[in-house]
Amino acid sequence: MPFAIPESPRLVNRCAPGRARQSRPRVGVLASCVVALFVQAEPARAQTLPPAPTVLDTIARSVGALRPGDVLKIAVFRDKELTGDYPIDARGYVQIPGLGVIKAAGLEPTEVTDRLRLALIERGFARPEISVQPLIRVSVLGEVRSPNMYPVDPGTSLLQLLTVAGGPTDRARLQDTRVIRDGRAFRVDMDGGLHGTAAGRVVLYSNDVVVVGRKRGLTGENLNLTLTAASLVLVVMNIAFLARRN
Repeated sequence: MPFAIPESPRLVNRCAPGRARQSRPRVGVLASCVVALFVQAEPARAQTLPPAPTVLDTIARSVGALRPGDVLKIAVFRDKELTGDYPIDARGYVQIPGLGVIKAAGLEPTEVTDRLRLALIERGFARPEISVQPLIRVSVLGEVRSPNMYPVDPGTSLLQLLTVAGGPTDRARLQDTRVIRDGRAFRVDMDGGLHGTAAGRVVLYSNDVVVVGRKRGLTGENLNLTLTAASLVLVVMNIAFLARRN
């Protein structure tokens, strides 16, 4: 049965179906036709390959507008008295001794830097050099090795925060991790987060509280307590038995 061959100046006379019916093709001619088909079909197949996946930048983070609870790490060159960490209060203001009260919540860090620079100029600094690094404050409770409140960089994920807190304990039930934000609790399966799911990439905000749950049922610690209690009971029963014999 004849098959279609793409027209080629080199093969149109040697591989045409009409010529194949007139004379029996030699093996070398047939082999060259097959090779030509493969060579001409290869570019078409290469065009159908999927493009390489785009590598996402996980380092660049958008700070966005500051929120109450954020901390401003302020450094003033040649003035150690003004250098320090200043939290943004519930009203959205930051109080800096020597500069007064400055609005911060709802502004970008660069806008706060400009306001601080103007305040320094008003107080006699000719060319103030200042840097402002925003930090967020989040709390970690429950079954982690170092529960505490931590100031961390904006954009810090839940998995990164657990690392800062020393990691989960042996009693931790990571499937029962909860993030409390603005009075609402959200359950997050951090067991999957440790294996690369989106749960570990949950971005935290100031005043978030992360609570890692505890395993229920028989654990190693519970087993040790049970064995200790059983040993005490046996000792008491042994003492009572000996007392009755005497």
